[in-house]
Amino acid sequence: MSESDALRSRLVALLERVRQASRDGAVLRLDEACGGDLGGAGEVVPVDDLTIVYEGRHAYLYSTRHMTRQYAETAARVAEGDIPRLIAEAVRADSATYPRPTPIGTFAEPPFGLAGDQITLALERILADPGFNDIRRVTASDGTLFLFSARHLEPEHAASLAEWLAVGRSNNP
Repeated sequence: MSESDALRSRLVALLERVRQASRDGAVLRLDEACGGDLGGAGEVVPVDDLTIVYEGRHAYLYSTRHMTRQYAETAARVAEGDIPRLIAEAVRADSATYPRPTPIGTFAEPPFGLAGDQITLALERILADPGFNDIRRVTASDGTLFLFSARHLEPEHAASLAEWLAVGRSNNP
C-alpha cells in the first residue's frame, strides 16, 4: 500500500469514527481523534459534513449529518467537564430563547447525561458563585425544580411557566 493509500485509509477511518460518534450523540476531540499528523498526501478526500466546534482549549469534530451545532456545542461542553458553566449556559439559553425555565432533570438526559450527584454539586457551586448570580431556582407545586436566568425572565414569570410546565400542561388536554 502506498503512503497516499495509507493516508486515505486513515482519513476514511477517522471520518467514520466522527460520524459514528455523532450518531451516538458525542463529539470527538480533534487532537485525540487524529492521533498525529494526517497531512502530506496531497489528495483531497471529500468531507462535506464534518465541522469543528471549539470549547475551552480544544477543538471537537462532529458530523452535520447526525448532529446539530447546538447539540455539538453542548456535547463539547460536557467533554470539557465544566459542569456549572455547562448548566448555566443551557439555562441562560432556554431563558433567552424560548423563554422558559429549565427543569433540573434535563441535565440527566442526553446530550448532558449527568449523574444526580454531578448535578447537585454543580447546582451548589452555581448558587455560591457570583459569576452565576443570574441563575435562580424555582419549584413547582409538584416539587419539580427548575432553573432560570434572571437576565431573561422575571422571577414571577419563571414561577408561572414552571407551574405550567410541571403541573398545568398535563392537567389541560
